[in-house]
Amino acid sequence: MIDYLIHFFTYNKLYLLTGIVLLLLVLVPTKEKVSRDTKKALYLCVVIWIICFAYRINTGNDITNLFKSSNDFSNQQNSPKAVNSPFNKYYSNDAGRKPKD
Repeated sequence: MIDYLIHFFTYNKLYLLTGIVLLLLVLVPTKEKVSRDTKKALYLCVVIWIICFAYRINTGNDITNLFKSSNDFSNQQNSPKAVNSPFNKYYSNDAGRKPKD
């Protein structure tokens, strides 16, 4: 159990530090009255942090992993074209269309 906690705190420092800061901002009272919009934005940040932290715990990957571009089409093979398709007359020049110059 102690090994798991050490591993957890070692690899999740950024999430834990931002969580502590957000928790302090939510819980610590201020001298001035805070507007409702600021409170809503702060609560929204806390909800987003909880979602990101839960994703990190469940998958082991950062949430930024979801935003990486996966448009690497160079490794994918082209699908073979259907030669005897009923739509060939619509997509080929057999439909009577003049070719574009």
